[in-house]
Amino acid sequence: MRIGLYGGSFDPVHYGHLWVAEEAREKLQLDQVRFIPTAVSPLKARPASASDRQRIEMLELALGGNENFVIDD
Repeated sequence: MRIGLYGGSFDPVHYGHLWVAEEAREKLQLDQVRFIPTAVSPLKARPASASDRQRIEMLELALGGNENFVIDD
């Protein structure tokens, strides 16, 4: 099985995240993309405004049962 790892704060998750994940999955012929919410983003000066649980819930809603996308906490 070919798995891609996609880390980020996902605060909030948006269409850009989903587009990048799907493009990578198709182009790299991945069976699965695992979304890994980070505790601290090295790319943002401020801490996440949503809680860890809220960010996972946002991912659950955004991924909407797509069997190729998995949340890895």
